[in-house]
Amino acid sequence: MDTPSLWQEQHPGRRFPSVDGAITADVCVVGAGVTGCACAWRLLEHGIRPVIVDARRTAAGASGRNGGFAVSDSSLDPVELTARLGAARAAELLGAVRLELEAMIALAGELGVADAVQRTGSLWVTTAQEAREMAAAADMLRLAGVQCAAAPELIPEPMRASHPAALHVPGDASLLPARWVRTLAEAVAARGGQLYERSAAVSVRRSTAGWTVTAGTGTVTADAVVVACDGLIPRLLPELEGIVYPVRGQVAATAPLAHQPLSMPTHSQYGFMYYRPTPDGRVVIGGGRLEHLEEEYTDEERVTPGVQAEIDRFMAGPLGLAGVEVTHRWAGIMGFSADLLPLAGELPGRPGVHVAGGYSGVGNVLGHLCGRLVAELIATGGHPLAGIHHPDRFDPSRPPEQLEKQRSRELARTLGAEGGKTAGGSAVM
Repeated sequence: MDTPSLWQEQHPGRRFPSVDGAITADVCVVGAGVTGCACAWRLLEHGIRPVIVDARRTAAGASGRNGGFAVSDSSLDPVELTARLGAARAAELLGAVRLELEAMIALAGELGVADAVQRTGSLWVTTAQEAREMAAAADMLRLAGVQCAAAPELIPEPMRASHPAALHVPGDASLLPARWVRTLAEAVAARGGQLYERSAAVSVRRSTAGWTVTAGTGTVTADAVVVACDGLIPRLLPELEGIVYPVRGQVAATAPLAHQPLSMPTHSQYGFMYYRPTPDGRVVIGGGRLEHLEEEYTDEERVTPGVQAEIDRFMAGPLGLAGVEVTHRWAGIMGFSADLLPLAGELPGRPGVHVAGGYSGVGNVLGHLCGRLVAELIATGGHPLAGIHHPDRFDPSRPPEQLEKQRSRELARTLGAEGGKTAGGSAVM
């Protein structure tokens, strides 16, 4: 098992008991990350009693191990999102993501942790070769109502020679991931939800009373189940193997710096490198995956020398931080979906069993949205975005075409053929 993230170390949070014996609930939620906690919070607003179970702790996985970006974007490039869904439907989805981020900011303030979700804006910086693609994406974002503008003056000083173009998205935010999710989990418990840690779910089976989840040293029986463990979903729902698959993202954090080169969360190299300032003056950097692509398609949560060396090279080169002390290194497991859109809804052929995951590297806001979407489906039977995210869009008789793997491999080949140092990593985690 990997070392704790900076965020987890800084906010250890409250401990919860383990499952022991038979427990009943209206809904059993598997996974105490952002999706599971957001789902439980919304269920409670509908008067529905949730139980959350987690194999480790709240925010122990990707929800407490990511880079802390909260972007008002989809997991698909805005150009492709528009081509896939049409302009009106793409604008509806992006509008929902923006509203969800607003809701997160408001809820963080209500719960007394306004610093955990703060609107800081974000910056996308590119090389000259990438600038045309960025401009096309910016046009689509504006058509969908996302405020953004070219902002070369905001490019971090050490990067200006190699990255001449930038797009500023002022509505985006940054997170303190473990502080946010663990506070939300504690609020779920205070409102009447039950949370159980160190209780790995090993099966979901039909029972006379609904569905029974075997977890820890006991069971949870409920009318409905929500499996919300992103990259680990296929462990519990093997029928989704390949439709959702794990991708490891690796991150590092510096010691507090005398001079901060960054003003906001920033990403580059097609989203394969991401870096941000922290409130205590550090730089958190994630990435390094593209040059070690195949070994990062794994659910093994550990750092590796090769990827961490790529992060160090990026830190010393484009960020101008050669020789600074690195105090934390960690990994987290993301869930990517085969078509790069999240899954959120009831599984075909298993009425009452729902899934929410496959955020493809941008799950901090999408996870919150999809957790609440599934809660709405359970409580009311409908949600405006249900058709976009429903799991029934995949044909179970055919292996899914995994778009991200195809594109990442092609990008790695292209950049390798051009002789460029990619220093890339993963989608913004």
